[in-house]
Amino acid sequence: MFETVLLPTDFSPDSQKILAFVKEIPGLRKVLLLHVIDATHQSLKGWTHGPEIENAKILLEENRQALEKKGIPVDTTINTIRNGDIPSAIIEKAEQENASLIMMGSRGKNAIRNIPIGSVSANVIRRAKCPVLLMRFPPDSRAADDRRNLFSRVLVPVDFSGPSQDALTLVKGMQGTGQVILLHVVDKGESEEEIHATVQAARKKLESVGQTLSAAGINTEIRVHVGYTPDEIVATAERDDVTLILMSPQGEGLSREIRALFIGSTTNVVIRRANRPVLVTAGMKAT
Repeated sequence: MFETVLLPTDFSPDSQKILAFVKEIPGLRKVLLLHVIDATHQSLKGWTHGPEIENAKILLEENRQALEKKGIPVDTTINTIRNGDIPSAIIEKAEQENASLIMMGSRGKNAIRNIPIGSVSANVIRRAKCPVLLMRFPPDSRAADDRRNLFSRVLVPVDFSGPSQDALTLVKGMQGTGQVILLHVVDKGESEEEIHATVQAARKKLESVGQTLSAAGINTEIRVHVGYTPDEIVATAERDDVTLILMSPQGEGLSREIRALFIGSTTNVVIRRANRPVLVTAGMKAT
């Protein structure tokens, strides 16, 4: 499934927490540890990033050893750029190495506490051509010895669009997935009767999807809610205490997605507000 995982790190607390979850990635064979040094601005003494590079080598080696103790082969890379575009450096590395997943933290070491998602993470998610796993951590994260597997309870929002089907195909193909919660949100309707009919139709569709997943050995529950889609996704993730939200980068209808860009698409809102890891299925195609 995700044989080659690119793990960009700036050695911030969020990026260091990720190391404990890497072994849980389905199909993992190799990790590519990447640290990008932005040398855009020189000091009055000229280019003086030598100490930073040496320090990065030491920290990458520590991370490599920690992962290899878990039996994970690791390659390390330090990429020095002079254009300030760290997201492009990450994406280019992913494409060069044919990475099947980019796994990264939501905040960098210089992030302001009240900013919900770092600019690097947001730009990578928008531009990546492969799935991106954004690691968000609940404020009351469990102790290390009480932590559940990342894929033990997965919330999958479903709007029955093509991209949504891609996400379902990914779920079906992932070995080791525990329980899956399928959620559809009815967000429009002119009358109570129309909303009720839409809810019933959505429930039947979800039951059909659930039967397909159950036939593949995946324990499935279904939910149909009425309301604002991002609110319902985030609330369900908290209420059902999920370990991961898995969703497509786009919703139903291109025109609807274009309109949503001005107020924030469902996916963008969820990754900014959820206190759970979010796997965005960019680049996935249903088979």
